Amino acid sequence: MSESVLVAIAALFTTSCLVRIAPTFISLRIDTQTQRYFERLLPAAVFINFAVYIAYSEMVREPVPALISLAVVGAIALLNLLGLIGTAVLGLTLYFALVHTLG
Repeated sequence: MSESVLVAIAALFTTSCLVRIAPTFISLRIDTQTQRYFERLLPAAVFINFAVYIAYSEMVREPVPALISLAVVGAIALLNLLGLIGTAVLGLTLYFALVHTLG
């Protein structure tokens, strides 16, 4: 396996442990409003972190298709037109179509 794959696996494992396993063993005394804020913020932060990592790694290999598909996905997300799965599938399909068309 390449170093970038090992880093991605380690990052996913660590994030999963911090977000899903650690809270069962660590008790934080925070008010309800702050807890709700964290429950909304953490999943989005983790998703954005991995999206940026994946986008960067693809931009190094295929910059034009990656930038175009990222811009389309960003616009769809801002307009709230599709759900998370639909947006991801559209971005993936567009990226691969552009790679094969332009490459």
